[in-house]
Amino acid sequence: MVDRNPWDGDQADGLRRLFGSRAPQVVAFASGREACGRTTLVVQTAAALAAAGHGVVVIDENPSPDNTLASFGLAAGRHDFFNVVRGDRPLAQVAVNAAPLVRIVPAARAAREFDHLDLAGFRRLAAGLREIQRGASFVLIDSANRRGGRLSAIAASARHLAVVVAAQGAAITRAYALIKGIAQDYGRDHFQVVVTRARSSEEARAVYDNMRRVAREHTGVHLDYLGAAAVPVTGHLAEALLHRLPIPVDHGDIGGPLPARPEVAERPGLIDSML
Repeated sequence: MVDRNPWDGDQADGLRRLFGSRAPQVVAFASGREACGRTTLVVQTAAALAAAGHGVVVIDENPSPDNTLASFGLAAGRHDFFNVVRGDRPLAQVAVNAAPLVRIVPAARAAREFDHLDLAGFRRLAAGLREIQRGASFVLIDSANRRGGRLSAIAASARHLAVVVAAQGAAITRAYALIKGIAQDYGRDHFQVVVTRARSSEEARAVYDNMRRVAREHTGVHLDYLGAAAVPVTGHLAEALLHRLPIPVDHGDIGGPLPARPEVAERPGLIDSML
């Protein structure tokens, strides 16, 4: 029997609408494997956005020692976004001020634990995600690599999903498999692509063009080119996030009632769900 992802379909779409309906741009960065420069790219992008005057929150699902906290020279604390959703700790005691205008919310445990939520848990998670967005212009999610390419409930809620792929044969194959799996499990048909470790801008673009063609022909999903970083990962995506993503739509107050059951959350329209 196939193990159905509990965050596919309507649940993910309903939470995505809640997480993405205010002004901040919410972008999850995922990769088919480690060692592609994903975390470094997230950190440098957060720093560049903050330097330009934008408030940034990084949701750090990465459990490895070289996660975003370590990249800012910070040690992991005792608490996690899991504790916020459980009601054990307020967000102010969990979020870490990493740099001017940059906060990090550790979420490795939350990424592991929130696959199976009852209605009360769903409500608490939605409330926590709303609170994270306050005062931020961007919310960047460093998504955990999980078995089967599945996303956490947090990453699945993001309006935009950027797949980070290294310009190497095996990495490209894994990235394509990730896109295909997410498209099937979550009903997404639109992805951003970031190419890392390319030797030139032409090579990066060629990797993207090939992935776009294969994805269109075999899965029907649409890929957009968000940007590239050289070898080693020395660039950032601040300009791309500022100018290449659709402007988020404010649907008004998102503090109202949630659907009666998370599994029957209203599916937003395709255009709405991608904002």
